[in-house]
Amino acid sequence: MNQVDVDPLTGRRAKSWRGPRLFSDQGDQGRSRRATDGIMLASTILLTGVLAIVARPTWGFSESIQLFFTSLPDILDGAWEVLADLPFLLALILVGTTMVKRRTAIARDLVLAGIVAAVAWILLTRIVEGGWPEVADALRSTEPPPRFPAARIAVPGAVLAAASPHLVVPARKFDRWALALAALALVSLGASTPVGATAGLLVAVGSAAAVHLVFGSSAGRPSLDDVRGALHELGVSAEVVGAAESQRSGVFVVRAEGTDGSTLRVKVYGRDAQDSALVNRFWRTVWMRDPGSEAGYRGLQQVEHEAFMTLLAQQADVLTDVVVTAGATEADDAILVLRNIGRPLEDLDEDSQVERVADVWQVLDRLHDANIAHGEFDAGHLTVSDGQLGVTGFRAAAVAPTAAQFRADEVQALMTVALLAGRERALSAGIEALGTRGLAAILPYVQAATLTLDQRRLVKQQDFDLDEFRHHAADAAEVETPKLQQLHRFTVGSIFRIALPLFALYIIASAVANFDLNQVADELAGAIWWIAAIAFVVAQLPRLAQAVATLGASPVPLPLGPVYALQLSVSYVNLVIPSTAARMAVNIRFFQRHGVPAGGAVAAGAVDGLSGFIIQALLLGSMLLFGSQSLGLSLNASDSGSGFRLLLIVGLAALLSIAIVAAVGKFRRFVVHRTRKILHEAGDALRGLRSLRRLVLLFGGNIASELLFATALGLFAAALGFHIGLAELLFINVFVSLLAGIIPIPGGIGVTEGGLTYGLIAAGMDQEAAFAAVILYRIATFYVPPTWGFFALRWLERNQHI
Repeated sequence: MNQVDVDPLTGRRAKSWRGPRLFSDQGDQGRSRRATDGIMLASTILLTGVLAIVARPTWGFSESIQLFFTSLPDILDGAWEVLADLPFLLALILVGTTMVKRRTAIARDLVLAGIVAAVAWILLTRIVEGGWPEVADALRSTEPPPRFPAARIAVPGAVLAAASPHLVVPARKFDRWALALAALALVSLGASTPVGATAGLLVAVGSAAAVHLVFGSSAGRPSLDDVRGALHELGVSAEVVGAAESQRSGVFVVRAEGTDGSTLRVKVYGRDAQDSALVNRFWRTVWMRDPGSEAGYRGLQQVEHEAFMTLLAQQADVLTDVVVTAGATEADDAILVLRNIGRPLEDLDEDSQVERVADVWQVLDRLHDANIAHGEFDAGHLTVSDGQLGVTGFRAAAVAPTAAQFRADEVQALMTVALLAGRERALSAGIEALGTRGLAAILPYVQAATLTLDQRRLVKQQDFDLDEFRHHAADAAEVETPKLQQLHRFTVGSIFRIALPLFALYIIASAVANFDLNQVADELAGAIWWIAAIAFVVAQLPRLAQAVATLGASPVPLPLGPVYALQLSVSYVNLVIPSTAARMAVNIRFFQRHGVPAGGAVAAGAVDGLSGFIIQALLLGSMLLFGSQSLGLSLNASDSGSGFRLLLIVGLAALLSIAIVAAVGKFRRFVVHRTRKILHEAGDALRGLRSLRRLVLLFGGNIASELLFATALGLFAAALGFHIGLAELLFINVFVSLLAGIIPIPGGIGVTEGGLTYGLIAAGMDQEAAFAAVILYRIATFYVPPTWGFFALRWLERNQHI
């Protein structure tokens, strides 16, 4: 039974931290979504996909391991059977216990995790093995043949993994050992391969992470009774008042009152703190040049670090919290007890906040003089006592910091004043504290990556323009606006700029590797060149049709000649500077020269692009519904082979993405906001089309463009001796065009060639002939028009059209 003590201060019977129990908390606690669950889910999906690829045929190393374990003496079979059944037994015990104790939220998580794992196991078996599994037999049997993934690991393992955040440390460790031994037992009994058992563990962990990502988890966060017991265990006489209103990621903060009436803040660093610190360290190491605080990721290490930095700040005459005690509990939680000094700056009225921010730089100077960088110097960490400003929360602080960490503190101080008292006051206070040279030195660091999480949130709420503020600060410091300091190792854009061309090269290389290049050369040598010449001329006409569509999109009448030259010049700009900004700049300048304001030019471009997409979607949809064309996807595994696997994987990924977006509020709000914005802009653009003439020009031009592209492709095929119907050509060209538009590779290089070649082969052409026709088509439609575009751009400049 749990030992019960009487608190001498309150007279209440408070549970100590000792005593056997199963759950780490006393009831269904508040939940939160953890970044580690998202990382865990993504990692398990990736690793399971890799294992699914190598599962069949079984690779040699896996066979060697399996042969070793299956060769063990038969006398061990009984023990293996018991170990193989243990996860199911533990899962049933956990589900039953949650039902009996009425822990409905946890019971729901356990059941859903088991269901998700079962569905994932069934689909993976279908993809890898090519047939649906015998569910009852796979869950019951521990005999060969080996199964992928191991159902007896995946399903009960998901239940155990889903329960793990709510269990005490010994129970968590026991469950993990049980799963590991069960995996070993199934391999020894021949019911699974090492790859299949590993995949089963990944499915279990991923299913639990998915459930936690949807519903959140307490991550073992202690209840207030547990905190009361922890304080008693550490020898602190205090009355727990309740959880703090503001909770930061990775630490559970509780308000308490000491025997002398002082206000205490109890910071509990549990498993969530360890996960949060680990993710933060990993994220900063991967993305940022500066790794941030050097504090360890274990809870006790974080407590020791924060307590040490707080004591150092006190020695530097900085007003801050007083460290009462620190330690660890038997539940493996680290506790830091602080005595609050003063009131948080955020709790004061607006006028009082403005008065106090004048002292921000004095507080920061004291810290920096003591060689301490705070790391999170914002209004949420500032406190006021007897008219004196102080700072708290040294969790991210650093001793012996780098110059970049000092600059980050100064930028955060500058932004704290700007967000509370206004930009002008912030700049004047910054110059007074740093001087013009000091202010100029921190300007390269005035960017979102330097700000704290709360400051980034306020910048977004107040619509605070950091670029504009940096320009004003440069003027105040009497210097030119400097370039931003590169704080990230790389950006998402730089990754795509490297990866996507490599992907395009891979597609082209894969296609060429499967063709007989000598036969391709023979096909080109035997082509009917007068038909190819006609095809080349036809391939230059789509720009003329696109110019007609632009006439329909324009809010003012325009001459056709200059608009046609504009379309040619855009093809040149797209090849030289493959970016939306460059193309938009040329269009805006052209329309401005013809009396259309910049906003109208952007709207015209939106109307033109949207109408082209609508035409392509309508053509593709109508041919799929009413024509004989199809995407060629079969739900019969024997017919589709790897195509069926790809379809299932894409479908599962799409469903998973939709589920995550629907469950996570931040993602859901972003998607809804972007969708509404796009629909609003599209609606405004389409409402401007009130003229029947403009509609005919707009949609007629886009239809003519698609027909001309398809005709050119068909003529090149005819030049090589193959006749393909216009409907098939139109379907192939529109589908590949939409696909190339989704994959953000400039010009669709690689994607377009591969898609068109595949389409022509499906339409009846030989591989080598199809590849030759596509090469001729792409030269005529993509690589030659920029030549005319160069001269067209110069003509537009000479005649002052741009």
